[in-house]
This record gives sequence, structure tokens and C-alpha cells, in this order.
Amino acid sequence: MKTYSTDQLSNISNDELEKEYLAVRSAINFARRNKEDSRELEIYYCYVSREYQTRDRMKKFTKRN
Repeated sequence: MKTYSTDQLSNISNDELEKEYLAVRSAINFARRNKEDSRELEIYYCYVSREYQTRDRMKKFTKRN
């Protein structure tokens, strides 16, 4: 699986970020079902999830104002 750096995550489009978020989550679930180590994916998921949540909060904030 291709991974992005934190700088790259902050620069990709919202659609690409959502695809990455879902792909990583899916890969973690697949690894767990197959009793494989998913630690590295889980760490990466934290970074992707944080960027996703930050953008979601900004979108909600800008809609209010």
C-alpha cells in the first residue's frame, strides 16, 4: 500500500483523502481478520484520520460563518 507523508496528506484533495482513509481502514480490518500484524497500518491510520477530522471541522466551521 502506498503511504503519504503528513505534508503530502495535507496537500491532497478531499476526495483523495477520503479514499485513503477508507482504504487504510479496510486494510486494517483485512489484516485483523487474517490475524496479521496491523500495527504499522494503525499508526498510519492515526495520521490520515487526524487530517480527515481536521478538514471536516474546518468545513463545518466555514459553513457556520
